[in-house]
This record gives sequence, structure tokens and C-alpha cells, in this order.
Amino acid sequence: MSQSILTPKGFFQKISKGEIQPVYILTGNQTYLIDRAIERLKEAVLTSSADFNLSIFEGESASPEEIIETAKTYPMLSERRLVITKNAEKLPSEEIKLIEDYISFPSPTCCFVLIFGKDNKKLKTLRNKKEVVFVNFTIDAKELFEWIKSDAKKLKKEITQEATQALVSLLGEDLQNIHSELEKLVLFIGNKKTIDLEDVETLTAKLPLEKVFELVNRVAEKDKKGALAVAIELEPISKEPLMVLGLITRQLRLIWQAKELIDRKSSSSEISDKLGVSPKAVTYIINQAKRFSYEDIERSFSILFEVDKALKSSPLPEDLTFTKLILDLCL
Repeated sequence: MSQSILTPKGFFQKISKGEIQPVYILTGNQTYLIDRAIERLKEAVLTSSADFNLSIFEGESASPEEIIETAKTYPMLSERRLVITKNAEKLPSEEIKLIEDYISFPSPTCCFVLIFGKDNKKLKTLRNKKEVVFVNFTIDAKELFEWIKSDAKKLKKEITQEATQALVSLLGEDLQNIHSELEKLVLFIGNKKTIDLEDVETLTAKLPLEKVFELVNRVAEKDKKGALAVAIELEPISKEPLMVLGLITRQLRLIWQAKELIDRKSSSSEISDKLGVSPKAVTYIINQAKRFSYEDIERSFSILFEVDKALKSSPLPEDLTFTKLILDLCL
């Protein structure tokens, strides 16, 4: 078989049809969708004796030899076993050849899953193997809106376009945060069939988005003092730095996309449509795009990625990590 690349939607469709492949590589920034993908694989693969046939490894602590030995072990009281390795980018580089060899001749009685938290040389090497089904759970703005509407339907509600856009503007693009808010909204509206803009504005904590725009402006000006002052004004959400981090990341992504569209001579209305933002917001974004170079944006993304890891794993206080983020972005 030739190497297969699936969209998230295509992945879920094939699993629903019972089309399970022996090797998957999953990556991307929407961890909520990756978690859902794993749950669907568990339901589809582990038809019985799940406790005996499910093995989950962590790349930083497991050895490829141990992972492969488990994958080759015949399942107990079931047709297949499911072997999952999280943070596969942390597998020992000197032993990655063992994983390559296994993927070339995978066990027919095992569904073998590698989850990569970041793109690296190991991912590029393994994903190009013809036996691999590769799924990138990074989605664009249009797909994000579709997933939110789909999620609302699973909760037995509809959601308007305006309400969907407001959720993304208020919470950023992380589907896990959005899903949690949708669950609250479902309880809030009771018997109403549709979540509308008023519901979102009433229930969802309003974030001072103008301050996020201002923060990004200060960063573009390398104004450390001004940026820190704005960050203080973002209280109390600065007490939830991951949310602020998501908003800054989304803003920079929109700026990057807007720069590319500006370079193609796209009009403001075209940029607004392609980015999925309001005409008012697109004015801010276009102005910011003119103040950032591509090098500035790329450097900022690298800093944001490292801070995201630190916030999730570092013992340092979150407010110190967030303050360091602001200072580093202004360098």
C-alpha cells in the first residue's frame, strides 16, 4: 500500500466504518481531537479483554524494544491489541531504527499508534513509510468552525455562526477549552435548541480582546514596560496563562496569514472572509501585520511553544513564566 495521509474528518469516517489500519502516526496542536481519536480507536479495536490488550507508553521513559515486543505479542481473547506511544518525539534517537523496522512489517494483530507532540526528524522519517497512516490534527479556521458546530450537535444543540465566531474570539482556537464552554452553554440554555450570540455573551467570561490586540502591538514595538503594563491589566485572565497564551498564539497566526494575503494583494473583505474574523477585527490584524516581519512571527512562535511546555510541566510559578514570555517576546 502507498503511504496514506488522512484529514481528521477522514480519519473518524474510516474508523466509523471499521477500517482499522495497523500503523497510525498522529500529530497536531488540537489535543482534544487526538484524545477523541484514541477513544474511537479503543472502541473499535478493543472489542473484548481491553485490560489485557491495551498498552500505553511514554516516549521519554519507554524503550523502542519494549514497545515493539508488546506490539508483537499475540492479543488475549481478542483479534487485536492496541499499542499507543505518546510523546514519540522523545524516543531514543539511537533506537528509532527498531521502530522503522517494525513499521515496515507490522503485526497483523496489533494497531500501533505513535503520537508526536512536535514535528522533528523522527516524525519525518517515520511518516514517509508506506505502511503508515498519517493524520495531522491541526485545523484551519473554516475546519475549526465546522468542528465546533459538530461538537454542539453531539451535545444535541445547534450553534449560530455568530456564536461560533464569538467563542473562538473569546477563548482562542483550542477545541478542549471550547468544548468545556459548550457543555456549560448547553446547561445554561436548557430546552432552547440553538446557542446564539446572546447566550455566549451572557455566559462566557468576556475577555478584554482589545487588550490582547494592544499587548501584541506593544510586543511589535519591543516595548517591555508597556507590554507588562497591559499584561497586568489583563487580570484576572492572566491568572490563566494558558488561555492568554492561546489568544496570543491565535493572534500571531492570524497576523501571519494576513501578511501572506496582503502580499497577494487581497482586499480587506477577502482577508476577513479567509481568516473568519469580523471586519472590525481584520482592521486591527492588517495594521499589526504591517508591523511584524516574518522573522519576528517565526521567532515568537518558537518562544510560545517553549512557554506552553513550561506552563504544563515546569515547577516554576505560572505568573513568573508568563512574565518571562512577555519579556522574551519583546527582545
